Amino acid sequence: MSEEPADDAFHRAARELRPLFRHHTARLVLRAPGSTRSVPSDTAHTARAAVRAATLALLEQDGLGRVHVGWWLEDGELRAAVRDDGPGRLRAGEAVTANVTERVAALGGTLHVDPVPDWGTTVTVTLPLVPAPQPPQHPTDVTPEGLHSLHPRELHVLEQVALGRRNREIAEALGVSESTVKFHVSNILAKLGVTTRGEAAALTRAWER
Repeated sequence: MSEEPADDAFHRAARELRPLFRHHTARLVLRAPGSTRSVPSDTAHTARAAVRAATLALLEQDGLGRVHVGWWLEDGELRAAVRDDGPGRLRAGEAVTANVTERVAALGGTLHVDPVPDWGTTVTVTLPLVPAPQPPQHPTDVTPEGLHSLHPRELHVLEQVALGRRNREIAEALGVSESTVKFHVSNILAKLGVTTRGEAAALTRAWER
């Protein structure tokens, strides 16, 4: 898995955010993680996408004076927060897109939206720096119970994989991005204890018999 320094990843996010404020009266305040530690590129990319989506949503509000964006590395996690001083009435579904929510979940992360009326809204994304360890399994030892560990969206992706479809075809069928499909496939393989799509498909077909 490729990695990038946390501060470099944050400054890339900052470069993407600054143009959004060029014609806006609100001021952008940035707080870099201040760490020499590297983070997985998928984690950094997802954090940047979530921060950008949240910032765009916050900027749609009236009466905004400041937007604060900060990243923190602590306890094996990357925490990215976007906070404003606006009306504090933004709902969770309005703060980020479904695509971003799926990407955060695919990495085992969490996303919280905390609006406080007349004080502002805080959007916090927490992503693990190391994937949760999976118990070692041999494909022949996996039972249908393994399906219970999959989320509904992962089950839908697995059905498509079992049909022999590639990521682009699955993305089109489910109405998500190809990168989201990749995240789901990676999680599915880990949860089922297999290493290839073919093994996952074979298990699925065996369970259906």
